[in-house]
Amino acid sequence: MHDLIVSRRFVSHVVKSARLIERKYNIKLPKRVIEVYLDDTHDLLFIRFKEPQGIEAGEPLPTRTIATIFIEEKTGEITALEIVGLSDLLQELAMA
Repeated sequence: MHDLIVSRRFVSHVVKSARLIERKYNIKLPKRVIEVYLDDTHDLLFIRFKEPQGIEAGEPLPTRTIATIFIEEKTGEITALEIVGLSDLLQELAMA
């Protein structure tokens, strides 16, 4: 039972974060996800959408919280999203 509660919470954080970021910054995140890491201790969320084939560059989102979108330079495709301070970002986006 405990694992099920953790899984629902985990999925809830991921979905809520992605939807709020898409709406606020008018970007479209890929739907296919190959890796997700949520660290409650450090309030960190990392979502990998695609393995980059070449150089990957990080572009910060205009937030008070550290949130970075990683883009493959050659294709311009979003490959990952990293948020440090997830709970702060969720509050920030909910108030906007």
